[in-house]
Amino acid sequence: MSHRAAEAFKGACMTADEVSFRVEGNLSELDRLATIVHRFGEEHHLPDKVVFALNLALDELITNTIKYGRKEDGKYNIMVGLACASGAVTLTVEDDGAPFDPLQAEEPDITCPIEEREIGGMGLHLLRRLMDEIKYERRDGKNLIRMKKIFEPAS
Repeated sequence: MSHRAAEAFKGACMTADEVSFRVEGNLSELDRLATIVHRFGEEHHLPDKVVFALNLALDELITNTIKYGRKEDGKYNIMVGLACASGAVTLTVEDDGAPFDPLQAEEPDITCPIEEREIGGMGLHLLRRLMDEIKYERRDGKNLIRMKKIFEPAS
């Protein structure tokens, strides 16, 4: 493991098929997240398109949580988990920000010219298209999002 990857995994809980870690409430964490997802993908021989989808989903969710989670103190408790089993990767994001169900967010109108579109919503649109399953629940004052990406295991 490279020095950069070792630093990214500092404080993470790992088993053979799972990793979970805490994310600080600032956008500079996105590089560390990408490093962890990339390394997780290498270890589990995930196709590049699956690693891309996981990175995009994680980037979108963490960015939205930090920008719009509305915590006055700016201190977020964000936990991320990745698990790989039987040709599927499960990505879990739990945060203590304001309630937000991405499945209830309005779909952007992608049929109108780009200069006429409202700002926002494209990240969640892509997330819905890239992931095979998305579930949301609000539990114990926290948002819990579970996403699944199915892939053909390498032979």
